[in-house]
Amino acid sequence: MQVPADMCEYTGLTNAFATILKGEGWKAFYKGVGASVCRDMLGSSVNLTVQSVASEWMIKKEVFPPGSPWLGGLSGVLSAAASVAVMQPIDTSRAYVYLKPHIFSNSIEAMRYIVLKEGPLKLYKGAVPHFLRTAPHYAAMFSILEYITGKERVIVRDMNAKRFRELGIFDKDVSNELAKMCRVKVFKPKQEISKSGEVEKEMTLIVRGKALTPNSGVASSGSYFGEQSLIHDNHRAGETVVAKTSTTCLVVDKMDFKRATLRAQRLRGQKKKTSTKEGDNDDDNDQDRFTSATSDFSTDGDAMMGYYAKKMDEIEYREQLSTSWRKSRDKKLIDSVQVFKGMSPYERALIVESAKKRRYESGEKIIREGDRDKNKTFFVVLKGRAAMVARDADFDENELINMRNPQQIRKIVRTFAPGGHFGGKALLTGNPRQMTIVARGYVEALAIDGESLKELREKDPNLVEKIKKNLKRESDKIGDWRFSSMMMA
Repeated sequence: MQVPADMCEYTGLTNAFATILKGEGWKAFYKGVGASVCRDMLGSSVNLTVQSVASEWMIKKEVFPPGSPWLGGLSGVLSAAASVAVMQPIDTSRAYVYLKPHIFSNSIEAMRYIVLKEGPLKLYKGAVPHFLRTAPHYAAMFSILEYITGKERVIVRDMNAKRFRELGIFDKDVSNELAKMCRVKVFKPKQEISKSGEVEKEMTLIVRGKALTPNSGVASSGSYFGEQSLIHDNHRAGETVVAKTSTTCLVVDKMDFKRATLRAQRLRGQKKKTSTKEGDNDDDNDQDRFTSATSDFSTDGDAMMGYYAKKMDEIEYREQLSTSWRKSRDKKLIDSVQVFKGMSPYERALIVESAKKRRYESGEKIIREGDRDKNKTFFVVLKGRAAMVARDADFDENELINMRNPQQIRKIVRTFAPGGHFGGKALLTGNPRQMTIVARGYVEALAIDGESLKELREKDPNLVEKIKKNLKRESDKIGDWRFSSMMMA
């Protein structure tokens, strides 16, 4: 705060220091320290917070790329405005104390006087000159800082993109997009990273540190798990993973994966459109196909481009879903199911994404004889074993679990191991269940019901018909119902 020269009673810094020390003592040098500390705390915290939030928002919205001086300059100006908004009332109050010390003993009294006598807006006297003084300072400072730190962020992003590419799941463009969207999580020693049996909602890639699993040993940099969560909400079938040391991980969820896939395809489409613009103008056949494909739309160019953007997004998502499916731990089991034979990785991935995973405790009835399942559920065993009994009355929970009674064993028609499936007849006809099937130990199964088929029909109508056709084909092959792995029940 500067006091006008004609109102100052001191001739210089040395004279002021000596006069104050002699006349008022050393404590006089700390007058107004409370207001100054409060002002600087508010100003600095608001300044840095607004700059950080504004910078991240502009990067996310792709207004400016990381490392751009324009990004630092604009976010600096916004932070200057926010700083002035919180500091100016304190500056004005302090000015009243400096200029009228015989009336105001501290800044609080001065602020109260201004608000009551002159109005709250008077606290912002001199706000415009204050902003014009600080805005260039913050703009220059954050421009230089962004230029330096932005280069560092680009290096880190490129390193993360390389890590994603090396997994073999994602291609180059999607890896670059995931590197922008992924989140960083740091786990303390002995902290659980992923717990067996819980729903996995994200894929985790270890980039630094070590983690432990009870049987598999040490997982280090480059190890990953939870990749199935990119396809569907999956109960973790693997072991619990616990951080051995301080472990830094990159985390990607299903939404990040979809967004990265779609954005990567749009970028490819823009590059392709730019590189082939002249060829497209000369190719009459391409133009005819374009006109035919968009004949149901209006002549609005945005509508037609939106149509093609959607189509490209679907193609790209299909490719990425197929790639992730090839990495899925349940792939071999699902591939072995006759109902899914002849289907592409993408079609199987769609089925798994639309289906639900269900878990059953030992002795729990998965389906019961005589029940009419409104959802018409078809089951594929993923983990554990299930037993089929001809009559629900034959079921004895303790005997069936312990398998000690020979007479009880003879009542078991069939046992379903991982890959086994049942309930196809109910899915086709909706008839009552003809068998009771019970979990022999812990069982995890993939359930495809009416809602799953409805969701599949929206994505790919032909796939639903293919599933029903395969189910009917399997039912035609069945001779003795006792040896059916699917149709009865």
